[in-house]
Amino acid sequence: MFKTIISSKRYWITVLRLGLIAMILLGFVTHIMEYGGITSDTFMDDKINNGRWVRYLISRAVGGLAYGMIQGYYFELRKHKSNR
Repeated sequence: MFKTIISSKRYWITVLRLGLIAMILLGFVTHIMEYGGITSDTFMDDKINNGRWVRYLISRAVGGLAYGMIQGYYFELRKHKSNR
């Protein structure tokens, strides 16, 4: 079951969609919690001008991918079980 789900194209499309949504939502919520609102000047000074933008993007990408893989597998597993 695991191998068939992981090798399906539909699973990876779901992973990309969920991962992208998670990256956007997590980035937005974290930004508001960390900077107290939508302020781009502080964010630019903190993340981009200090050279921490690579670490920021990699952490968002890895987090979004992990979330997408877990949730995508859960959704595909439920579809497989309901089709039996």
